[in-house]
Amino acid sequence: MLEAAMDVFAEAGFTGATISEVERRVGLAVGTGSLYRHFPSKEALLTAAVDREVSRLRAEMAERRAAIPPSADAVEHRLHVCEQLLADIRRFDRLFRLMLNEGDRVPELREAIWTALQRPVLAEPREEDVVDAIAVAALGGYHLFSTMQGHPFNGVGQERFLRILVDLTRPGAREAAVPAAEQDE
Repeated sequence: MLEAAMDVFAEAGFTGATISEVERRVGLAVGTGSLYRHFPSKEALLTAAVDREVSRLRAEMAERRAAIPPSADAVEHRLHVCEQLLADIRRFDRLFRLMLNEGDRVPELREAIWTALQRPVLAEPREEDVVDAIAVAALGGYHLFSTMQGHPFNGVGQERFLRILVDLTRPGAREAAVPAAEQDE
């Protein structure tokens, strides 16, 4: 039931989603209010569907991250981590669509989705935290723009994008790219 509700909310948004459509998809008698025996309101159904989706996705993310093969090569390890991060971002597509369409109307969506994706933020982020933030933002942008274009963003394939991103964000890359006088700014 919650899976069908999540599909309907992602497709139609909260405003456009109807209880009747959710009932139809799960095989309940449409228009009888039978769904209300399980959930007191459309808002409660949305909350339960989002909670279930976030929990499911978090479990998948943890499982897949644990399966990243260990590697003595730091670059190859970072490449696997970035591949996994991009896959994690893609898993959240339904929630992202819903959040973009309804986030202003249903602020709990933003909170639930952000809670699932965020990593602890230090009061004073270290250099590597900033680099990681840049990498995640680049991965999110790559996914979003690829989705908008309907193919890899500007023709840059995923493997090439990831390899160059890993190269740009490897330890020491900033020092090699920025003259010493500018690094303190």
